[in-house]
Amino acid sequence: MKNLDISSIDPQTPVLIAGPTASGKSALALKIAEAQGGVIINADASQVFDGWRVLTARPSAEDEAQAPHALYGHVPFTAHYSAGQWIRDVTPLLSEQSERAIIVGGTG
Repeated sequence: MKNLDISSIDPQTPVLIAGPTASGKSALALKIAEAQGGVIINADASQVFDGWRVLTARPSAEDEAQAPHALYGHVPFTAHYSAGQWIRDVTPLLSEQSERAIIVGGTG
């Protein structure tokens, strides 16, 4: 993925990256965010919970510091969470006033 040319991706267009765990989705999202800007938004059902960073292959704290990240580890481990709640949480991040969305998820 080091030589991946992202220049053909319109910097104004939202991006959706999906695929299996450990396939390089987070690294690609970070490369796009660093080169073109944007906020990396979690769409993985397990990575919303705090305390599951290693088990879910959530980006490291160092990676999260390199570009804006949202909806990672924001739900207490013991809380209930649903796709409907995720939609409510992500909607403000998709407004025209927000940074370009780079949505990343891999949960089946």
